[in-house]
Amino acid sequence: MPPFTTLVLPDALRAEVVAHARGEFPFECCGLLAGTIDAGAGVATARFPIRNALRSPTDYLTDARGMFDAFRAMRAGGLELLAVYHSHPTSEPVPSARDLACNTYGETVVHLIAGLAAAEPEVRAWWLGESEYREAELRVD
Repeated sequence: MPPFTTLVLPDALRAEVVAHARGEFPFECCGLLAGTIDAGAGVATARFPIRNALRSPTDYLTDARGMFDAFRAMRAGGLELLAVYHSHPTSEPVPSARDLACNTYGETVVHLIAGLAAAEPEVRAWWLGESEYREAELRVD
């Protein structure tokens, strides 16, 4: 069971995720969103961009040092990991078979995907299982 039902993403953080995705094009970007959990909502307040160690247009691997630094900052700030984000530079923001296979968090965090295939970037959120996924409620404020 997920620890929250809705991911609340401030518009400024959404814009930062999209800017990160555009800045890494044609490769996938990746990072973490953290914040607090209150009344069934995960409220994102911080973004931690992580270097994609693969530098691939179809896959990502979060850099170990970047992850360590991000988790240290989260602990220091009293923040919870709410979401892992990455981009799909040339496809829709829907989980791929690779996204499912590499999901190490189960349904404890949301997976936010920024798709750059259309003229206007699209950001969607997902709960990932072992072999299936379902859309998470995403509220951009």
